[in-house]
Amino acid sequence: MKRKEFYALGIMSGTSLDGLDFSLIRSDGLNYVKIIKNEYYKFSLKIREELSSLIKFSDLNKSISSYDIFKKTNIKFSNYVNKKIQFFFSNLNLNRQKPDLIGFHGNTIVHNPKKKISIQLGDPFFIAKKTNTPVVANFRNRDINMSGQGAPLVPVYHKAIFAKSKKKIIVVNIGGISNYSFLDGKNKVLASDIGPGNTLIDRFCIEKFNKLFDRNGLLASKGKIDYNLVSRWVNKRIFHTKNPISFDIKNFKYSEFCQENKKKNEDLLRTLTFFSAKLISDLQYKIDAKIDYWIFTGGGTKNPILMGDIKDLLGEKNVFLSDEFGFDSGFIESCAFAFISIRTLKKLPSAFPKTTGCKKKNICGNLFKP
Repeated sequence: MKRKEFYALGIMSGTSLDGLDFSLIRSDGLNYVKIIKNEYYKFSLKIREELSSLIKFSDLNKSISSYDIFKKTNIKFSNYVNKKIQFFFSNLNLNRQKPDLIGFHGNTIVHNPKKKISIQLGDPFFIAKKTNTPVVANFRNRDINMSGQGAPLVPVYHKAIFAKSKKKIIVVNIGGISNYSFLDGKNKVLASDIGPGNTLIDRFCIEKFNKLFDRNGLLASKGKIDYNLVSRWVNKRIFHTKNPISFDIKNFKYSEFCQENKKKNEDLLRTLTFFSAKLISDLQYKIDAKIDYWIFTGGGTKNPILMGDIKDLLGEKNVFLSDEFGFDSGFIESCAFAFISIRTLKKLPSAFPKTTGCKKKNICGNLFKP
């Protein structure tokens, strides 16, 4: 008799370059999800700088996997991930010594669906061998090769945990890039990337304030919004591309948004924050349906200024955090890749024409055995 449920460890490292999210779940890859443990491992400044340098070095138009700088960083990053896996389980009181499989999504270095390129840092062969556990990785490649965007992939998980009623729901993840899933209360799911979530805010904080991010929105709270500037940014062509679309952080050039020299730093940061909120709120006009409520996840939920703008634009009564439904907003994506890895093992699709723009639904990721 085939097993219906599996233990999977999801490992996610996002575009914010802040650290690794670990989530151990038990799931059937369909509708049942039990979250056993979530853990966050913050990157050291040295690791952040190495990853940032590699991303800056990379080119959206070509693969960099053959370059020595990539190979050296890949080895170091894979060793780092393996050590954190060992540490995670050494601090976990489980009867089981290890999960059935690992869903490993390393740091994205290059993502360009037009060129059919999506490269994530981290060696799944190495992780599988060191942990003696099957690893699912390279989640985006098959979808891209089928003319999909390779992102977003988490809508299949959003559907599993949030589509329990007939309500029309939009789930928005605010990471470096913001993305959404629209659940229509039946069986329909629409999805796409939206635009910059935290990426421009964080890059501006690093450049102008020597801070990695705007903690609690304190810096932005001192500034004023330039609505004319927001209107100009919102009308850029890139934000009016037919959905589904996916973005790389390099799609949003620092010079085009963050070098308004006549602006006070606090004013420009406040404007960038409102801009991220405005892009998200504009979904209510793009989706041809009355939205019953909005559920938010990701690091951006910890910025009260950003979330305040979103509530002002959408109406406070319609806005919720995933935490209010029992799912930690900081670990939705790591749980999602654990969930997707189970679907991959069971040969179930996780990418669909209405979520990634692929020609037909496809199984995401490759299985790497020890």
